[in-house]
Amino acid sequence: MATQITVNISELLRLEAERLRILNLKALHRAGSGHPGGTLSLAEVIATLYFGGVLRYDPQDPSWENRDRLVLSEGHSAPIQYAALTEAGVKGWSLDALMELRKNPDVIAQGHATTGTPGIDCSTGALGMGGSKALGMALAARYKGQDYHTFAIIGDGECEEGEIYEAASNAALLGADNLTWILNRNKAQQTMGIHDGSSIQHEELFRALGWNVVVLNGESCDPEKNRDFITQLREALLKSKVDAHHAGRPTILIADTIKGKGVDFMEYRGQKPGEYKFHGAAPTDEQLAKALPIIEARLKAADAGGLEALAAKAGVSPDQKKRVDADNSENMRQRRQKLIDIRKNAPAASFPAYKPGDKPAGTREGFGKAIESLSQRHPEIVGISPDLQDSVQLFGFEKIAGRHGRSNPFGAYFPEGISESNACGKAAGLGMSGLIPVMGTFDNFLLEAADELHYAAAFGAFYVAVGTHSGCGVGPDGKSQMSDATPGFIDHCSGIDGELFEIYEPADAQEAAEITRLIIERTLKDGHPGRPVYLRCTRHNVPHLDRSGIPDYLKKLDEGSYEVPVKGAAGGKPEIIVAASGAVVPEALKAAEQLAGQGLRVKVINVVSLNKIQKPGSAFLASLDDHAPVVTAHAAEPYALGHRVAEAINTARRMGRQPGILQRSLGVNVTPRARYVGSGTTEENYRRNRLDAAGIAQTIQDVLKK
Repeated sequence: MATQITVNISELLRLEAERLRILNLKALHRAGSGHPGGTLSLAEVIATLYFGGVLRYDPQDPSWENRDRLVLSEGHSAPIQYAALTEAGVKGWSLDALMELRKNPDVIAQGHATTGTPGIDCSTGALGMGGSKALGMALAARYKGQDYHTFAIIGDGECEEGEIYEAASNAALLGADNLTWILNRNKAQQTMGIHDGSSIQHEELFRALGWNVVVLNGESCDPEKNRDFITQLREALLKSKVDAHHAGRPTILIADTIKGKGVDFMEYRGQKPGEYKFHGAAPTDEQLAKALPIIEARLKAADAGGLEALAAKAGVSPDQKKRVDADNSENMRQRRQKLIDIRKNAPAASFPAYKPGDKPAGTREGFGKAIESLSQRHPEIVGISPDLQDSVQLFGFEKIAGRHGRSNPFGAYFPEGISESNACGKAAGLGMSGLIPVMGTFDNFLLEAADELHYAAAFGAFYVAVGTHSGCGVGPDGKSQMSDATPGFIDHCSGIDGELFEIYEPADAQEAAEITRLIIERTLKDGHPGRPVYLRCTRHNVPHLDRSGIPDYLKKLDEGSYEVPVKGAAGGKPEIIVAASGAVVPEALKAAEQLAGQGLRVKVINVVSLNKIQKPGSAFLASLDDHAPVVTAHAAEPYALGHRVAEAINTARRMGRQPGILQRSLGVNVTPRARYVGSGTTEENYRRNRLDAAGIAQTIQDVLKK
């Protein structure tokens, strides 16, 4: 007869933690690299979450929509989580899979927590980012009416990262009481103790921010003391779930542990900087042979049947799952209807319909008005901005959709302080939870969140990153506010074929609106694209283009480029091609029209998506004429567009075509000792960089003279 789980659950969890330690060390030893110190310190926490009735999950359906979320922000400790997933029988995991840790890019046991691995809710590894994503997941549940709880495990050294503070502050502001962080305070980081590199006092910090703080002592592996720790840990974790949706503040459990816990010679005991050796060094044959008996000694009286029953009962039963699904389905249905009713009662917002001859407008205006209109029908759209919602044109959206907070869970605008990294990480968490997050800031400030943007591309997180006040068009604000590097950086994150990060830069406000609608409606129809989207907009006003003569304009917009008709141009093969992007397109068109009066035939191509034009079969490749030289013009670092055009030309040559060569790339010159940009009008900054019509026309003439 199978042993029933009627004995002390804390004792069984203590024993399970020791089993996890053994599996973890064996996997690290087999891999030959990894992080034993941090993983060993988390054994009790992981065992309690997975086997103590804390996490709601289905081992046979690890992507179950209504599961609790667990974000391992200290992603290098993933092997101890993998051990628990193996013990719990999570679909896809086995002892063989665990022992393939770090073997090659195809195995599920990657070196750090990676999206796509069964049971892993979020890619982590670069420290500091998991807290923001966990916050986004928690806020999504509250907004959608789901009752899952979100947990995140944060390292104590990780708390030195600024994004952890940003997320902690924002979570308290928004009253995210369905969010629980577990701070693994194991006293050491890579080369030194925590207080050898930081003066942080965790309790004081989180209490000051407004969190519910619980401190537990889990330093000892003495069975009795460890059982007491596990009992208190389990009770605190379960209470944090009970407090969700009414306590009004998030919870942090500070677990005082020891790095290397449970293997005496691997434990951190106040060594001097540089002396502790088990942060990132896998155990050798000798060390493993020495460590295993130490752990096994604490397992001698293990209740094998009890442990087997504990693992067998991990997760929810089929009946529980059915009830949870039914409750959440109904709650989410009611919540969505409530959100639609709220937006219907707001003043109507019509979709933009700018025409040639209308007063010029910044492209940010077209984006903002489109979001207002689309959001009235689609509550899946949510918005974030680091205290710039007026500048990025999200104020109208906030008025329609409401400001989210502890007293208004229906609000779809999630307030944010001056914290771009948290804004992007939170957006990623919202996107992972089925929403369509739009995060707007100044184009230059997106680089404050470079790590988050890179991770979104590398691991397929979806949100729309909107950068306004782009290029040198911000005029009087000066050089520090001018974004020349953002498009190039994001393109570098987008991969060889541009598949990892969509990029759009509209030429006028109507195009910005159409791109916004394209992104939203495609996502609603096809689901998340598995990559982030970048929309680059201007603050300064640009004229509205006439596209009446462009067939299949919206199709070409999605394809990434199209030819803009030049008024007064003579027929025949063009003498030169100007590939322009964004706000420079109207200037290029003006230059082409001026030169047409002099008998020069100039083709103007609007490059809307600079990382689509190099693909075989692209509209841009079809627009390249034999032997016609090419000039690029873009209010950014010159080779952001220039290198993709050069790549497209090379692609055309490989296809047997004979395009002309790239002769010149015009862009923003931010050379420190030069005065190509600075405080002044948009027109003056464009003139100094040859991005105005006169400068582009002169460049064309210079090229043709050669």
